[in-house]
Amino acid sequence: MAFKSLIKDEQYENAIVIDNSVMMRWLFKDGSASDQTYAKRVLQAIKTKEFTVLVPYVWVYESAFVTHYYVKQKTMSYDDAISRLDALFELSTVIRGEETPNQLFEIAQSYAVSSYDASYLLLAKQQECPLATLDKKMRKSCTKFNGILYK
Repeated sequence: MAFKSLIKDEQYENAIVIDNSVMMRWLFKDGSASDQTYAKRVLQAIKTKEFTVLVPYVWVYESAFVTHYYVKQKTMSYDDAISRLDALFELSTVIRGEETPNQLFEIAQSYAVSSYDASYLLLAKQQECPLATLDKKMRKSCTKFNGILYK
């Protein structure tokens, strides 16, 4: 379990912020062939480059929500879901940032993303590390936000 509070100016070496859209492709192996290829490439990079995987605290809620949906649809068993969520949680360093609602609101407004997505953009920007996402809006916003997009 890796909960940490992000202290101002604290940096994680060789970090990558990974959006829930990528992690859920690892769990459910759905989406387009190009989505699966990208998700596998990110996973391989984590294994070979030994990235520190960072996620904003909102990821905890997002991952549980999406997994609940798939279990409800009987795409995955409850026990399998628990096991896979545990594995993702162990892989990730969950960051409770110091962002304010106003910061997230401003990013959401300026870059046409949700406030949830703004938390991923902000974390990647603060850490000066790449953001891995399948979300087209977030990919475009990351570039406009002068962030580093994992390709």
